[in-house]
Parts: sequence; structure tokens; C-alpha cells
Amino acid sequence: MAIYSKLDWRVVLLFLMPNKVFVSKLLQDDGTSKTTDQRVESTHKHSGILLFNTHYEHVSAPLTIALWFLIVTVVKIVFHRFRSVHNLFPDSALLIVLGLIFGYIFSIIYPDEVYLKPDWFFLYLLPPIVLDAGYFLPNGDFFRNIGTILTYAVIGTLYNTFSIGGTLILLSKYFKVKSTPMELLLFSTLISAVDPVAVLCVFEEIHVNQLLYICVFGESLLNDAVTIVLYQTFSVMVEVDNLSTVDYCKAGASFFIVSFGGILIGIAWALITGFTTKYARHLNVVQPLICLLFPYLAYLTSEMVSMSGILAIMICGVVMKQFLVGNLSRKSLVTVQYFMKTLSSSCEALIFVYLGISAVSKNHDWDLLFISVTILSCLLQRFIGVFALTWLLNTKRIHKIDVVDQFIMSYGGLRGAVCYGLVMSINREIVNAKNMFASCTISVILFTVFIQGTTIKWLVKLLKVKNMNIHKKTLFEMVGENVRFFCNKMSFFPRYLKFHFSFFNKTVKSKCIKIEEFSSVIK
Repeated sequence: MAIYSKLDWRVVLLFLMPNKVFVSKLLQDDGTSKTTDQRVESTHKHSGILLFNTHYEHVSAPLTIALWFLIVTVVKIVFHRFRSVHNLFPDSALLIVLGLIFGYIFSIIYPDEVYLKPDWFFLYLLPPIVLDAGYFLPNGDFFRNIGTILTYAVIGTLYNTFSIGGTLILLSKYFKVKSTPMELLLFSTLISAVDPVAVLCVFEEIHVNQLLYICVFGESLLNDAVTIVLYQTFSVMVEVDNLSTVDYCKAGASFFIVSFGGILIGIAWALITGFTTKYARHLNVVQPLICLLFPYLAYLTSEMVSMSGILAIMICGVVMKQFLVGNLSRKSLVTVQYFMKTLSSSCEALIFVYLGISAVSKNHDWDLLFISVTILSCLLQRFIGVFALTWLLNTKRIHKIDVVDQFIMSYGGLRGAVCYGLVMSINREIVNAKNMFASCTISVILFTVFIQGTTIKWLVKLLKVKNMNIHKKTLFEMVGENVRFFCNKMSFFPRYLKFHFSFFNKTVKSKCIKIEEFSSVIK
């Protein structure tokens, strides 16, 4: 489509609107575009030489993507300039509002539905977000609280999935669209994915205690992995008409196979990354490319063999970090860190913008009862799950998790990008209630982001959550802390984990990968 009109506001909308070619590439699968040879052939048919001509179709896809990134960047700059608004609303809320505005404009001008293609979400937008979370994970605090985090992430996610799903199944006869129990369990799985980005930003700003921060951060990271693996399991079960006992056993076994397979692939690619950067230590230009490309290859490899790609790229980021400190130059290390943060925040911003656009879609199926039951179930089951699991954990923990921290953890269970991406990947031909599920998911995300996300900072200050202790410790305090830490290490699981990481540190890391000898990943 050539543009010959004056450069007014309608031209900007033409750039931002996904045209027919761009929609066919990003959102649909049945579009066609002219090849380079066809464009050259059509050019030869002109009767004369044109001094000025435009070929928007030739650059429509990259130009539209670049303009979206530009708009998100400019809006973020403007948003952070107004401190009063920035302190009240999280970034995700602003980006959703921006998406709502564009969604309304597109609904007037563009007749077709605009939504984010699931393949683009899982293959291009989600991996940078997970890699960033895994790479910047505080390893020491994470592994010291690995039992607590796994309890919240695995057992808590399973509890939320089946409790929310059970509630929806009991009330299914009152909903507008009839769904099978397996379809409702599929929906309850995706709606259990938490995304507390706004909460973590508040925690970093106020400097809450490290225990609360690592529990929320670690749970959200592993929760996404568990949710996606569960979602893939239920997606297969939905397609089967008559499930037998053997099918349920296979589904349970596949959950563990997919999870551990992704972990092993992530570790393998982390070792390859460390080994490669060791011999590329004099090539500063190549080092950042290796650190970004190999984790993505871990993700693609896992998806290719039907393993958990999100676990693979997360574990790859966690493990390879200790190798890069010794193998990379300081400039390359800083480049990798900043590029990861930039790419992750940009991808997350685009997801929230598209979420806002989808909220104005014409294909929604709003069921007020279904939405209300889902929101109430998410809130109630989140509180029950956190308080019940914490009560069990505190019987074995030396540093107890107090009631205030439990309340903040429960209240901070926001929903976000992963929920939206999963619900959009549901096959409408198999699940008739997809539109109702999508409408409910968007409603839950809007509720948690705008209600819980905007009030979490006020609650943290009101409840006087304990802040991080930054004063210089006395000799007696250090001795007492080390004694408590040693007693904690006497339990079987941390000692077993520590032993094997130390063995790995001495045999593999020091001899084959790292340039310098560093301590174990658990410090």
C-alpha cells in the first residue's frame, strides 16, 4: 500500500494499525505477501521513472514493531516524569490504559480483530522475560529458602488450580457457556499464574526484608514454570474424549518428565555457554551474543522435544551466571545485563499493551457470574493457600514468616502476561468457552493490576512491613547468625544440595569452564 496523502494524524494510525499483510504474519497464518522478485517485476511494468515512491508493504512488519516499541518507550518516559502518577499506578496499569486507547481506535477504523498471536508470545516475548528473572535471581537467598519457595510454587499452584477449578465445576451449570470439568481445570491452571511485577517494584523501592522479597520473587518465577507445564498437560487431556486411569497416570508422569527434562536441558546449555565463553574471553564483541543466544537455544531445544522451555531457559540463566563472572570482561558483562533488562521490560510492555487492545475486542463473551466467582476464588484460595502452607513451613523454619508478611504475599498475587498468553493459545475449535475464558482472564488481570497493584504500597506502609536490616552487625550478632545457619544446614535436604553443588564446583566448573576458581553457587 503506497502512501501519497499528506502527513497528518491518519498516517500515524496507518503505521500503528496492523495492515492486512502485517496481520497475516503476526496474528494469522493464511496471509501472503509479495516476494522481492515480484516487486521488482511489478516495478518494471511502470511506464516511466518515478522520482519518489513508497513501498509500505515491504517494511510494514518491522516498521510497525519498531513504532510500537517507540510508543512504549516515549510513554514510559512521560509516565516517569510525573512522579505523583508514577507513585500511584504501576507501569503495567499505564500500559494497559494505552492498549485500551489504541484498542478503541482500532475497533472504529480496523474491522478485523486485533490480538497477539500465541506463537509470538511463547517464542519471542516470553523467553526474554524468564531469562531476565533467572539470571538476576539472588542465588544465595534463593537456595537458602529453596524448600519454602518450592512449597509455595509447586504445592501452592496445585492447590490453587484444583480449588479454583473445583469451585467453577460446582457452579458450572449457572454459567452462560457450558464447559466440561477438564476445560474448567485448564482455565483454573492458567488463571493461577501470578505476576507480581508491580509488587516487586514496591518491595525494591521500600527495601522490604529479604525473606519476604525472595519468597515472592522465587515463587512467581517457579510458579510460571509449574503453571505452563500443568497447562500443557491439561491441554492434551482436553483433546481426549474418554480418559482412562492409564491416561491420568500418563498425565501425572508427563508433568515430572517435562519438568526434569527442561531442567536438564537448561543445565546442559549453561555448561555449553560457560565452556564457549571460556575460549571467547578475548572476543568482547562475541561474548554478549553467546550469552543471549545460547539460553534462547535452550528454550527452543526444549520446546522442540516437548519439554519445559520456560524451565530450561530459567535454569540456564541461573547456572550460567556463575560462569560468566569469571569468563566475561567487565564491559561484556555489563552489556549482557543491560540488554537483558531492556529486552525483558520491552517485551513485557508490549504484552500489557496488547492485553489492553484485546479488552476492546468484538469477540468477547462476558459472563458476570463467571467473572465474579473467578475473582473471588482467586483471592480467597490465594489467602488460604499461603496461610496454610506457611503454618506448615513455620514448624520447621528457624526464621519464621510472620502474619504481616503472609498477608502481603497473599495480597500480592497479581495476574499478568502469562495468564493472557496462555488463554489466547487455547484452541477455539476444541474449547467452545474460549471467548468467555479470555474475557474473564482480562477482567481478573485488570482487577489485580488496578486494585491490588495500586494499593499494595499503601498496605506495606500501613502494616509496617519489616524493612531490610542494613546496619553493621556486631561480633555477637554474626556469631549467633552463623550458629543458626549451621543448625539449619544440619537438615538433610540443604546438606544434600550443598554437597552436590560443591562436588560440581570442584570437578566440572573449576577444571573445564571457569577461568578462575570461585565458590559454590550457594553462598
